[in-house]
Parts: sequence; structure tokens; C-alpha cells
Amino acid sequence: MFRLLSLTLLLALWSVVNGCSEQETKFDRHQWSTTGDIGSFPYREQMIGDLVKHHQLKGLTYLQLIDSLGEPSNYGEPDGTIRYLIVEDFESDIDPVHGKTLDLTLGPDSVVTSYEVSEW
Repeated sequence: MFRLLSLTLLLALWSVVNGCSEQETKFDRHQWSTTGDIGSFPYREQMIGDLVKHHQLKGLTYLQLIDSLGEPSNYGEPDGTIRYLIVEDFESDIDPVHGKTLDLTLGPDSVVTSYEVSEW
């Protein structure tokens, strides 16, 4: 009996913790641009799902993209990709160990032709 109760409580706790960590927030361009410690973006992880599901990115011009998402995290990529840092995790040194970005490809006319969320 005690073992079954312990297992049930453990599963309930796991469900609560797991459910809270993946909470999705509606995209807000002001919160998207908010910076935290050491160049982090504390709200982007929660907003990226809503952004790619409910907002038209493909077909935006470069100026519309900058107006909506702000300045990108990278500049001058030769492949025409604009990147927005979502999250970057570090361990004990300055080298990142995990990251997530929103990568948008611009065509020759500076219009977004495709996008993807990349993790490394």
C-alpha cells in the first residue's frame, strides 16, 4: 500500500514539474526583445512555439522581420540566414554546451523564404 502511494505521488510530482517546464506563452514583440543576464532572452523559449504556429514569418521582408523580432543575433552570414538566439546553456566555462535558434532564410529579394528552429 505504501509503495503504491509513493509511486502515485512520484508520478504526480513528475507530471507537475514536466508540465510547468514546457509552458507556452503568446508572442509579444516587447518581451521577445527583453534581455536578461549575459545577453540571454528570458521569454523567447516560452514564446517560440506560438511565434512559429500562429504568426506569418514566411514572406516577411527584412524590414518587417526587424520590426517584428528586432535585431538578429547574427550579422553578415554568407548563406543569407538570419538567426535569433532562443536559449544558450553554459557549464563551468565560457563555451556554450547547448543552444536553440530561430533560423530564417532570406531570398535574393530580402524576403523570408523559409525558417526552422534549430537545436545544437
